[in-house]
Order: sequence, then structure tokens, then C-alpha cells
Amino acid sequence: MDFALLVLAIPLCIADINSFVIPNIYSKILFYVGFIHIWIHGIARVREVLLAVAILSLLLFFGTGMGDIKLLTLIILTHSSNILNFLGFVFFLAIVHIVVLVGIHRRIPTKIPLAPSIFLGLATYLATR
Repeated sequence: MDFALLVLAIPLCIADINSFVIPNIYSKILFYVGFIHIWIHGIARVREVLLAVAILSLLLFFGTGMGDIKLLTLIILTHSSNILNFLGFVFFLAIVHIVVLVGIHRRIPTKIPLAPSIFLGLATYLATR
């Protein structure tokens, strides 16, 4: 699963940076790979998954894009150890991304591409695991 995520990271990030949209074809490919991974290895602990679903629902309520929610959900379901650390890395890197954009453009952005923060958070999460 990690290999598929890393292979699709660059095209996903480029698409998200250019259009603020994650194309569904990437989500479908990751869904199929994730389904095979879950079928072989199983799902994470139910309590952590329910907490992550609550956090993702809150993110959806606050206007996070559906492609970002789908990507985060696939990563959360296929990585079973300490999901909250992963989400913490993603949120921290999103804040850093906003600070960098404020420094460059001298205004607070109304929206940011979240895919780079997700993949950098995943890389940091996997490196510290």
C-alpha cells in the first residue's frame, strides 16, 4: 500500500496544486489497492477508526475537499498504528504550508491544496513509526 501511495503522490500533488481537485481516477486506484491491503491484513482498531471518522466528519463540516477526505480515509484504514499521530503530522504540515503561503503572497489564503501536506505527513509518520 505504501508503494502505491508513494507512486501516486507526485501526480496527486501536482493535480491538487494546479486545480485544488484530486481526480477520482487516483482515488479509484488507491481504493482498489487499499481494498486488497485490507482484505489481506485487516483493518485497524475499531476505536481509533471511529475517532478518525469523527475527525474526518468534522473536517468535512469545515469545508475540506472530498478528495482530501477520501485520501485521508484510505490512509487511515490501511495504516493501523497510531492514526492520531498521522493526523497530527498532516495538520502541522498544513499549518506550515499556510504560513509559507502567507509569507510569499502577503495574504491569508482562502484555500490550500492539502495533498502535499497529506503525503509529507504520511512520509513523516512512516519515518517515525
